[in-house]
Order: sequence, then C-alpha cells, then structure tokens
Amino acid sequence: MTLNIPKKIWIYVERLFISQYSANEFKEFLNEFDIVYNNKIYKDFDTIKTLYTFMSEEDFKFANFMQTVPTYKYLKILERIVFDSKIEQTKDDDWNYYGEYIKYWYPTVLEILKISDIKIDSKSETLIFTDMEYMPGGEDLLPYSFNDPFLDYIRKEINESYQGRLFLSTMFLSRKLLEVIFTRVLEVVFPKIKDGKYSDSNHNIWYNKGRNGYRNFGELIDGARKNSISFFEDKDLIEELCSYVKPFKDETNSNVHDDYKIPDENYIAQWKVAHIVNIARKVFRKYCNP
Repeated sequence: MTLNIPKKIWIYVERLFISQYSANEFKEFLNEFDIVYNNKIYKDFDTIKTLYTFMSEEDFKFANFMQTVPTYKYLKILERIVFDSKIEQTKDDDWNYYGEYIKYWYPTVLEILKISDIKIDSKSETLIFTDMEYMPGGEDLLPYSFNDPFLDYIRKEINESYQGRLFLSTMFLSRKLLEVIFTRVLEVVFPKIKDGKYSDSNHNIWYNKGRNGYRNFGELIDGARKNSISFFEDKDLIEELCSYVKPFKDETNSNVHDDYKIPDENYIAQWKVAHIVNIARKVFRKYCNP
C-alpha cells in the first residue's frame, strides 16, 4: 500500500509553522526540500485580522498544492514539524484565532499520522510508514456483525451504500455508528446509578444535564480518552480508538458543513473506515454485548 496521508494534515502544518515562525520562514523551510510555494495572502499577514482569519478558516490552497509534491518528501517534511520543540509547545497554548485553539493543531497532526499508519519514533526523531492494509476482502465494507439489531441495521446500510458507490453516505453512516458505540460503551462503563446511588461524575461523562441530552460526539471522545484508565487492561485500546475516531469525526464534520469534495473508494480507504469500525466493534462486543 502506498503512502496515503489525508491532505488536511497540511492545513495544520502550515498553521503551526507560521504561528511559531513566520510566513517567509515557512517558504524558506519548503525551499530546503526544493519546494517553491507562495500564497499571495502571506504578504498581508502584517495585518492582524488577515492572519487571524487565515488561521481560523480551513484554507486548502497549500494542502492542494502538496498533492503535486512527490510523496517521498512528505515524511521528512513532517518530521521537521513533529519534532520541532517550538511547534510541539503549541499543545499547551490556550490562545485561539476566532475560536480555533492553537493547542488542538499539533495533536491533530499526530492523530492523522496515526490513522495513516505512520509510526512516530521519538527516540530517533523519525517517522516510519507501516505498510499495512486494513480493508477487508469481499463485497461488504463491514462484514462482521455486532449482534445488535440497531447497529447491524446501520452496518447493513453502510454496506449497501458502499456497494452502491454512495461514498458520502458511507462516511456519514459510519460516523453515526461510531457515535452510537461511544455513547453505549460510556453508559455501561460509567453508569449513572452506581452501588444503588446516583453518580453525578459518571453521568456527566456522557450526558449534558444543562441541555438535557447526550454529549456531542467530540465530548464523548474526550470523555473516553480522559477516563481511559477506567477500562483497565483496555486502556491502550481505548486511547488508540480515540486517536483514530477524532480525526475521522472532524473529517465528516467538514463534509457536512462545507462545500468539500466528492469522495471515492480511495477516500474511504484513506480514512480507514473499516479498520476504525472494527476496533470500535471489538470494544462494543466486550462491554455492551459480551
């Protein structure tokens, strides 16, 4: 399998480097790899509003440009971002550009690398591409049952959408499936009635009493990640699942809210839909349907 990194990663690469250095230094950085790139808007970054707006809105110009760059250069470029101490410090930065928090950018890069089967070797400060194939054989994208009527109905529609080349529907339904699994698992592992008494701390993990409804998907993922220790021997599995699901959730949000793209089979493979759902299925079968 060839190296296939979701192009959204380059949005965060551009933001991170420019936020910690400058647009001119970013161009010089790319020149080190014989890449010549210039965005006309860079010259207006001395205008604060222009810079803030650029950092808070997804701009795919550089990301699209990187699709013309040979992929063998990708890992070396990304290594310089991942192992730059100044850039890494942004994960503790509470500053935000019109609501877009800097502290989320660096972790998002790491999550996208993980979903792309790229190992981060901190000791040698290298990125290693793991050539693995997660797409199952056969006609069904999701061949394995959940033994749950509702989840298996969603799975049926996902498979039918995939076979019918309705790839946008495949993404949306997979997101729905994953959100339901997260809700169910958190309800079981953190019951609101514990030892015969109401547990506000448990209930608060998956339910928002302020709006009288379940927490949104992002909050559910954060809740699972922050409380992964409560899954005992499955702590690492939960953290791995969260690291895959978070960027997938963000990607489907972009599909919903933006004039984005027309997906194809490669797009489904790129986002590891089958692999992510299979990890979630493993967690669900253990905690909700043993």
